[in-house]
Amino acid sequence: MNVEVFTTPTCEDCRNFKKFLSEHHIPFNEFNIADHPEHADTLFNRTGKRLVPTIFINNQVFFGFVFNRQEIEKQLLV
Repeated sequence: MNVEVFTTPTCEDCRNFKKFLSEHHIPFNEFNIADHPEHADTLFNRTGKRLVPTIFINNQVFFGFVFNRQEIEKQLLV
């Protein structure tokens, strides 16, 4: 399983998602778009948006954790 998350340091939903992943021992790659503008460009090229958290699970994209939590849990907790 491949999990990628695009974040910023001030994003509460980002922190909640990373906490969820840590609690379930799910490895992930984090891309901080505030500290690394090139990650923001990558995110925009992949989605046409610069929203955080943007979550990719095996290349399926979710914009936000709270609003998509049920579907994300289905993908990750199988």
